[in-house]
Amino acid sequence: MINKYNLEFILHTKNSSPQMIKSSLAEFGNDLIVSQCQEQDEKCNYKVSMITEDPTLVFDLCAQLGRIRSVKVI
Repeated sequence: MINKYNLEFILHTKNSSPQMIKSSLAEFGNDLIVSQCQEQDEKCNYKVSMITEDPTLVFDLCAQLGRIRSVKVI
């Protein structure tokens, strides 16, 4: 049986859009939701929620896009 993890986190990034984040993460899980949070200086903040089998791959990819904060893994 493969374990599935529900991930929720905030991604702080300068040069990304919700569509770019979704397309980057689409192959790594299901039920992917990317929504914009409040803006802070020049950075855009996105709340990301998804179900994945390998959270490490998701976090490695997101770390290349920006800073990851407020992580919840269920």
